[in-house]
Formats: sequence, structure tokens, C-alpha cells
Amino acid sequence: METVNIPTFLNIDLSFTIASSGRRFGAFFIDWALKVAYFFFMASYINVGIFSDSLLFSFIIYFPFLFYSFLFEWLNKGQSLGKMLLGIRVIGMNGNYPSPSQCGIRWMFLLADAYLFALLATVNTWLAAFTIFSPLVGAIFIGATKTHQRLGDFAAQTYVVSTKENHYSIYDTIYGYVSDQTDYVVKYPEVMRLSDKDMTVIQDLLEKSEVVFDENLARRLALHVKKVLKIESTEKDFAFLKNLLKDYNYLSINEKK
Repeated sequence: METVNIPTFLNIDLSFTIASSGRRFGAFFIDWALKVAYFFFMASYINVGIFSDSLLFSFIIYFPFLFYSFLFEWLNKGQSLGKMLLGIRVIGMNGNYPSPSQCGIRWMFLLADAYLFALLATVNTWLAAFTIFSPLVGAIFIGATKTHQRLGDFAAQTYVVSTKENHYSIYDTIYGYVSDQTDYVVKYPEVMRLSDKDMTVIQDLLEKSEVVFDENLARRLALHVKKVLKIESTEKDFAFLKNLLKDYNYLSINEKK
């Protein structure tokens, strides 16, 4: 499988597995099936014609139908329902979840990637017969590019990556400490030689690993920190990093008291 490496401040790259073309196409058709099912269910439930002049009906039906991709990818951290079912997600080229503007750009470029002939059919009705082939535009770009990016991905600077790998929650790291523990024992006092910026970078790397987990990331990050701080530890990499963050937060809080 193709991967993409995203550099970080500690010279440790985040590695993401690019989603396969098949899973991207599958997610697209699942989303379309869900939208069509929603459309006809609501039309039947409200018991009015599909082309009703009712403003309320138009809002209830067409707004979710038209803005489905944008709303889900923005509010659901880069995943539509189809992407969730097939284990893929949109991320920015910095490894973060997509921003609202990136989601908006991807959504707008669906006109070129998935609805080009349908759009042209409004100008020339003869092209209406080719509407069914509209998704081929995006499909050609996804299939032909190494990183499986459609036009919307290039414009928004995003990737679609696999989420099938194991995930590691940030709640098991920086949020795992209890600052008011009276019997807490600091394991690595050397951590205070690092700055707030250094710890923010470590935290940021762990947050990014929540998107797509790479075991080598934890190992390389732990080795780098041990080398910088001259720490000897037999703890597993995640346990070491977790305790390092606990120690830093505990010591920082108690220094201010």
C-alpha cells in the first residue's frame, strides 16, 4: 500500500497509509445510496411530491442532500458515513483533521470530480446522456495518482487515508494524569529540562497518531527523548511517553503552588 510521510518538528515523520481506490469508490457509492434513501424516505414521510414548491420541504430534503459531504467531513473529523464504514478518513497535509475551509473546497470540487457532465447538461441537454459517467473524472485522478487524490484533494491540500490501523488515544497520555495525587511519584525528573514547546510537540505527535497509528512513531519518539534527556528506561514506548507527560504536568503544576 502507498504511504505518505508528514515531517514534524522533531525530525520524526508521521506515516499514513493512503486509502485504496476501491475503498474510496465504495465510500462514495455508500454515501450516494444513503442520500438517495434519505431523499425518498423523507419525500414519502412528508407525503408531498418530490418537486414540491414547499420551502420547508425543500430545506428539509435538499439542504442535507446537497451539503451532506461538507457537513459530515467537517463535523465528523474527516469522515462521511461511507468513509466510516470502510475505514478511511480525510486529513490535511499537516496530518491534522481537515479544516472547515478544506472540507468546503473538497465539497465544491465535487462539481468537477463527480458531477461534471451533469453540470454541463444544464448548458447542453445532449450531454445529459453522459451524466452517469460524471464520477469517472474523479475516479481517473484517484486511480492515476500515487497518493490517490482527486482534484478536490489537490485543491484543498488533503489526503484520504486508512484508519484500519490501531489507534492510540491522547486521553491515555497527557490527560491521563491526576494533578492532585498526593502520593504521585515522579519517575523522570529530567523531563523538566524540556520546554513547554518541546512537550507541546510531543503532545501534538501523539494527537496526530490518533488519526492513523504508526508503532514506529512511538519508538522513534521515545528513543529521541531518551537520548536528549540521557534517560535509561525499560518501559514500553507508550508507557514511557505517558509517564513522561504525567511527570511534566505534575512537576509544572506543583512548581506554581
